[in-house]
This record gives sequence, C-alpha cells and structure tokens, in this order.
Amino acid sequence: MPIFSHNFSGLFLSGNKRSAKSEPFVIDDLLGRFTLTDPKKKTSYCGDIELLGRSVTVFVETDGKEEKTAFASLNNLRAFAANASDWDARIKKFAADHFANKDGTIETWGGCDDREGETISKDEFMRRISMNFIQFYSDGSIFLDYSLDNMFTDHGLGVNADISGKIESCFLWG
Repeated sequence: MPIFSHNFSGLFLSGNKRSAKSEPFVIDDLLGRFTLTDPKKKTSYCGDIELLGRSVTVFVETDGKEEKTAFASLNNLRAFAANASDWDARIKKFAADHFANKDGTIETWGGCDDREGETISKDEFMRRISMNFIQFYSDGSIFLDYSLDNMFTDHGLGVNADISGKIESCFLWG
C-alpha cells in the first residue's frame, strides 16, 4: 500500500483551453494540497504543511512541461519531511557557525527594540530562528527561508541545500 497518494487534477492539459471558472491546478498529497501559483507559467505549486509543530509554506517547483518534474519535486519534499528535524538542526548549526565570531558569539544588528546590537550565543541564535518557507526543485536542489526573529532587522536567512543532505550556503536576504 503506498504511503503517499497524489492527484494531479488538471495538471498539464496539453494545450486545452481552460475556462475562467474551471478548477485550479492542484496537487493533492498526504502532506498537503499544493495549488498552482501562476497558471500561465505552470511552474510553481504552493501550499502549507505541518513541519516541526508549525505551519511552513512549501513551493513544489516544476519545469512547466512534464508531470515527472512535479513528481520529482514532490518526492524531494517527502524525503525532506521524513527527516525534517535532522535537516532543521543541521541548518541551524550551519547558519550559527557561519555567522559566529571567532569567540563563538553572534552580533546582531537589527530591530528597533532593546536587543538591537546585542551579542548572543550560537545556542540562542539557533533557538530564535525558524523555518518560514521552502522551495523544492526536481533536480534535488532546495531553497529554504528562515525567520531571524528581527535579529538582523527585516532580513531573512536564505539557505541553499541539496536533497542528498548537503547544505551549500546561507546568507542574509530580503
């Protein structure tokens, strides 16, 4: 019996014209429902799933031409979700190591509160950041956005990774 089922309703209609009242392109999976964000481009399905006790927005990216790229991206999401706590811990450690000074502390520079410009430990940094959204691609690449709890004004943490488990880079963005 399959663990996951999916229904690509209306996916890749082979040039058939869609009426303005037709149903949106949708991928239904046990992890969630993903709706095509721009039906003209047919490349990005978006939905929310529960990961690590919170709702995370997920984008299942395709090349817009074949169902197999949607399935590949969805399979990458499933593999990630099965090991989400390990991924989250490794990403947080990677980011903390990346931003830490030689003494192991991280100097924040954002926000308009009393905590602006404070120096925190790597452990506190890792406790304060949280997953916001993730993009999954058919080639195995993953882009993750983490909320930085206003430690760096309104910037987020961007992380590039690969479903093989490799975390490639992290950076402030936004």
